[in-house]
Amino acid sequence: MVEVAGAALHVGVPPDELPGRWRPSAVRERYPLLVQVLRYAVVGGLGTLVNAAIFLLLRTWWDTVPANLTALVLSTVVSTEANRRFTFGGVEVHRLRSHVQSGGTVLFYAFYSSAVLMLLAEVIDSPIAWEQTLAVAVASVLGGLGRFLVLRYWVFGPDSHHEAQEGSPRTWPVLRGHLLHRHG
Repeated sequence: MVEVAGAALHVGVPPDELPGRWRPSAVRERYPLLVQVLRYAVVGGLGTLVNAAIFLLLRTWWDTVPANLTALVLSTVVSTEANRRFTFGGVEVHRLRSHVQSGGTVLFYAFYSSAVLMLLAEVIDSPIAWEQTLAVAVASVLGGLGRFLVLRYWVFGPDSHHEAQEGSPRTWPVLRGHLLHRHG
């Protein structure tokens, strides 16, 4: 049920009427990595759109490289926090790891996307802003896989959560129920 302007609308099958294995909580417990990958893809897609929009906006006033770097910094900060909250269940993290990852991501993408832009300029004489944006977006998707692994296993992994909050469980919230169910 979804409430819109004070009216209740029934949309689809209520979660409590779904077969047990297809309830959202059961899917999260049964396929935690798949859920994280899908959530990361959503955040990554939105982050790429934010990056592209900022780049296109700034590109009207600035040269390519400053517009690219500013878009990278802003979209990286926003997407890292969105991943912390949505993809990895809002876990507390060791702030130094988070900052190092964000800085490393900006540096990686700054060199990587700048190289892509330079390569594009070699292939296409005077590429327009849309061509540059598309090239940077495709490069961002390819680099996203490596970022997911860094986020999952280093920034938001069980050890980083433990370091951030001593005495807390060493699992992600999305995994807790699954692990407690199997071992508890």
